Amino acid sequence: MIKRKLLAAAFAALAASAASAATITDSFNFPEETTEISKTGTLALFDSSLGVLNSVSLTLFGSATTDITLSNTAQQNQSARATGTVDLIFSSSLAGLDLSSFLVSLTMPTGIANIAPGDTATFPDLTDSDSATFSPAAALFSTAGGGTFTITCDSLSGIGIVGGGGNIQSVQDTTAGCGAEIIYDYTARTTQVPEPATLALLGLAAFGASRVSRRKA
Repeated sequence: MIKRKLLAAAFAALAASAASAATITDSFNFPEETTEISKTGTLALFDSSLGVLNSVSLTLFGSATTDITLSNTAQQNQSARATGTVDLIFSSSLAGLDLSSFLVSLTMPTGIANIAPGDTATFPDLTDSDSATFSPAAALFSTAGGGTFTITCDSLSGIGIVGGGGNIQSVQDTTAGCGAEIIYDYTARTTQVPEPATLALLGLAAFGASRVSRRKA
């Protein structure tokens, strides 16, 4: 019984040393360009030979910058507010990964401007950024030998005007960028040289086993 307990403890310690938690991160990030944009980035799949994939975290993100100019074409002062918008719509080449509900919506309001007849109001460098993170099924991403998949983001940009009685004309210059990051949390199983403490435990097990054998003899 003593022999069995010692050996079991030794091999349990050895097995524990051969398993460890780890993460792998991959990402892409496209800088802002004049809208509309359509950008495709590549991310790595998880190589199942590295260990057991526990969970996946996927983040989709984007940013936008807009310059807005409002002109009053009426014969009297007009108060108006404009909001530049960019919607980033994501899709993927990976079967089973549906990104249609993860919209990154960016808004860039000007605030209320009172504009005299024939005048303009300019609002430069209005910016916004946002992200959406979710945890898709790990089984979609684990494959022998790894590999890659792609994520595409497309933009829809525009402007909305409140006030002005229909007498406000607008000019909008917009840029947008997008990206994605994936994090794989997994348990790695590797062949490791036993640590000194484990070697000592194995030695103790062998010593105890020999003593038990001599007593029985």
